[in-house]
Amino acid sequence: MVRSKQAGEQMRAESRQKLLSAARQVFAGQGYFNSKISDIAQAAGMSQGNLYWYFPSKEALLQAVLDQGFAGIEAVLVEARQYSGNGRARIDHLIEGFVEFGRQQGEFTTIFLSLLGHGGVPLLSRLGFDTLEIGKHYHQHLSAIFSEAQAEGAILDLDPDLLVVFFFSFFNGLWMTYNRDWTDLVPPEAIHQAILRLLGSGPAQGGDR
Repeated sequence: MVRSKQAGEQMRAESRQKLLSAARQVFAGQGYFNSKISDIAQAAGMSQGNLYWYFPSKEALLQAVLDQGFAGIEAVLVEARQYSGNGRARIDHLIEGFVEFGRQQGEFTTIFLSLLGHGGVPLLSRLGFDTLEIGKHYHQHLSAIFSEAQAEGAILDLDPDLLVVFFFSFFNGLWMTYNRDWTDLVPPEAIHQAILRLLGSGPAQGGDR
């Protein structure tokens, strides 16, 4: 039977995602500079030749992994900002989104922090990522979410930009200290309550948090 074009495209998308997941696992476990294409192909259960059909080099794989990670964080922020409900509901959704991102793509932060230690911003710039601009976008989303919550009296009446620093410092501390293992070490409920206290907000009504 001749494979339909749609089925073929779906298989290619699944294979590409499988390679990205394998690359995240290998880069996080061995370090990008210590990893080989053969390691990633083996982790994905593919041949090296098949891998090269999707990605021409190890650097191209790294770029795709980073792009997916940065886009994932952006998606969490945008979704929280557009979430229906009041400011407190958006913050709850934001926290849940960050915890889920850590669970699904925890390797990304390990890879990112490792790259900062080996080449820093110049290396990421060479790979095509303007980390200053990316950080500004993240900051703008969070500042807007916190400003709306403050207007409703849901969180501390502090400079929203300062609250953004508090929020990112909390998660960065978890990532830097425990890498991708923090989602297993700290219960999501404990993380949720800690951030709410950090922002000066009490538990949700109804005892559901």
